[in-house]
Amino acid sequence: MTGLEKLWIRAAVREALDNSGVTDPKAISIDIEGDEVVLKGSVASAAEWMEAEFAASTACSLIKVKNALTISVVFEGPKDDVYEAGVESFPASDPPSWTPG
Repeated sequence: MTGLEKLWIRAAVREALDNSGVTDPKAISIDIEGDEVVLKGSVASAAEWMEAEFAASTACSLIKVKNALTISVVFEGPKDDVYEAGVESFPASDPPSWTPG
């Protein structure tokens, strides 16, 4: 594969990613290794992971696509009502009393 072909393929894949449903297509780098395009970087969800691979594979039917993207998921734990109630019920202006009762 010549340098001009690599440049054309990289531009076609970049345009396909920009027009896809991926939230941040600039976070995806496009490498060409041998006869395949390798997508590297991170996306926000599994749906974006699949969308990026689909967009790259439809950009040019003459290439193989290797999807090396990672999914950067931010885990949010369940809401802890007991902890939040404890934080809200302790006003800083009213310190506890240390006098015996």
